[in-house]
Amino acid sequence: MIKTSCYCTVIMLCLSFVAKAQQDPHFSHFMFNQLYYNPGYTAIEGVSRATLIHRSQWLGYESTNPQDGGGAPSTQSLNVNYPFKLMGAPEYNSGASLSVFNDRLGALHNVAVKGSFSYNIDFFTGVLGAGIGVGFWNQRIDASVLRPVDDNDVIIDGLGSGNASQMKPDLSLGLWYKTKKYEIGASLRHVVSSGFRYGIDADSISNKLKQHIYVNGLYNFYTGTDLIISPQLMVYTDFSELSVNYGGLVSYRDMKYWGGVTLRQSTSKTSGDSRGGISNNDVVLLIGLSLLKEKELRIGYSLDIVTGAAKAKSATSHELMLSYVLPLGGDDKKPPIRTPRYRHVN
Repeated sequence: MIKTSCYCTVIMLCLSFVAKAQQDPHFSHFMFNQLYYNPGYTAIEGVSRATLIHRSQWLGYESTNPQDGGGAPSTQSLNVNYPFKLMGAPEYNSGASLSVFNDRLGALHNVAVKGSFSYNIDFFTGVLGAGIGVGFWNQRIDASVLRPVDDNDVIIDGLGSGNASQMKPDLSLGLWYKTKKYEIGASLRHVVSSGFRYGIDADSISNKLKQHIYVNGLYNFYTGTDLIISPQLMVYTDFSELSVNYGGLVSYRDMKYWGGVTLRQSTSKTSGDSRGGISNNDVVLLIGLSLLKEKELRIGYSLDIVTGAAKAKSATSHELMLSYVLPLGGDDKKPPIRTPRYRHVN
């Protein structure tokens, strides 16, 4: 187990010139949470949807001093989007969305809120969505739980003994392309790279929101039966660490039920060294089902099993996903889900 004093090391890594760990949390239900990563996805489904995900990472992990607030990381994400018709278009060609996430990791507490807008155009055989997301990122450090190695550390002294909090602007850009059989997206998060200094005048602080690039893709294999096989891929990097999620889902009767397996592997550069190493390695199992007449409600569960670089971690992480299709204004009922991702092609 990591001692509580190591939380100071985590903070120092975040506040140092070179950060080894990615700031953005990852989600095992990334295929159902594309709005979090890419504002270009906002109107691509043509329905209004609210998606809530709760993640408990390394469940059962406890620090040696639980009274200081240490423990397993916990993350929540909420995304709500609303498509609309712009400039008299016959179909939904635009959309707006709201994304909120809450992330706790020891002494660190991050809260972000972002509003996004996207516009869709017909492009070759599919639809291309271009989006922009603007919001803020609030980061708070509970300095009372930090245990510095050096008694005269200028950063720890500058933080004081209470909570240090700072809010910065955040900007994301994204593209998403959808056809009947495949989809692909690319996005850039934290375009502004805002820095958090907490009012401390120290040259050693360079705690910035590092730019992240995300590339997502999927392909649907229609078997001619009620089964659809959908390989999935997500690659992302903050230029210090590279993470790859790959695997797939098998769905039955247009997402009435689904299950699948994905693998997650992360590699990071060693500070000051050209060598790299595996920083994380997980196997993820996913199951879920859709309820109600038009399958408006989706419920999903994932289990992450740590298979590599497991020091100081509990063996499993858990996620619960709820997704609900909301009624559109002027409609008497919720529309059927028109996304081709889980629809048979004639």
